[in-house]
Amino acid sequence: MSVNQEFNTIITSYRTKLLHSGLRQDSKQFQDQLNETIYKLINLRNKVFNELALFSENESLDDLTTTSIKFLSINYHLGLLGSKKQNVNNDVLPLEANKLKILYLQRSVQLYMQYLTMLDNYGILDKLLSQSIQAFEDSMNPKLDELYKQPQSATDINNASVKREQKIAMNRQTRAIEAQLKELESQYNQNQHEKDQDLSSNDEELYRKLLIMKLKAYSYNSYNEIEQLLYEIELLQNFVKMVPADTVSQHSNKDAQTNDPTGFTDRLETINKPILSKTGKVLRNFTLVDKKKQLQDKVKGFGQYGPTMSVEEFLEQEFESGRVLQGGEDELIQAQKDKEANEDNYDIDDKETYKAREWDEFKENNPRGSGNTMNRG
Repeated sequence: MSVNQEFNTIITSYRTKLLHSGLRQDSKQFQDQLNETIYKLINLRNKVFNELALFSENESLDDLTTTSIKFLSINYHLGLLGSKKQNVNNDVLPLEANKLKILYLQRSVQLYMQYLTMLDNYGILDKLLSQSIQAFEDSMNPKLDELYKQPQSATDINNASVKREQKIAMNRQTRAIEAQLKELESQYNQNQHEKDQDLSSNDEELYRKLLIMKLKAYSYNSYNEIEQLLYEIELLQNFVKMVPADTVSQHSNKDAQTNDPTGFTDRLETINKPILSKTGKVLRNFTLVDKKKQLQDKVKGFGQYGPTMSVEEFLEQEFESGRVLQGGEDELIQAQKDKEANEDNYDIDDKETYKAREWDEFKENNPRGSGNTMNRG
């Protein structure tokens, strides 16, 4: 299956099995299907950007082939899918579930921003959106007040008016893009050509315009989605802060972030570090971890951890730490020499003999326990 066919299959599956399936988003069936779709789309992105290297930071939109333009929307679709992830594990406390949801939403925001940044790099992004994202302090972590001018108080009429004007301009441009997209789709459908078939020069030019217009429509939808996600993140963060400390799980916050029971693991789907640079350059590859192979290695390996240092290294470390007693060897040798030198001294032998006899007589005259006469009946 070609990457074009794989992309179309994934998007069609997402629309039929998820968008219009009628399943609840908090159901296990929906989340399992969602995780599977995310996994396939991430593998496709890895293939397109890393293995096939269809995009380069030194090229322009004119350098892109018509069939590869659609792949610029992969991050948009990943952001859309990631924002629908929820925890369906009943063993997870509500507080930890909210923290996981915040993490999913933050990842989706970053994916949307990567999508907008890449379109801006190729000159596809409208000037209105381009100026907005370039004004962000952190391009991967925008703030609500950076999207639109926010009123500072209830009486801040000026900023409220500016925000309203920005919203009106954004909605007007969104409707214009949607109208153009609808017109191009109508023209293209009249030609009765399939997307993957060979196209004439006129048809290919029309198809190319259609793909670019779709990317523009996705860009305005991304901007609106970012705003809604940031509102939801702010709401969940306030809720997490309000939860009393005694209701927090015994697990640390770090465990809540790294041990994701829903399967959206840092090994594969983490977005905390951007996958792509502003110019579209891949910053980090995905690594698929073979858990089965790891378990087999443990079974066939040692039953316990092997030594981490040799005996000589251990003794050297003990000497350096001062945990080895030293200095008694010379005294023992000297005592042994003195004993050997006194073996022929009869006066010393007599003294030792008398001393031993006196001790024996003392023990006979004073049996064990004779000195302790207290509390006897």
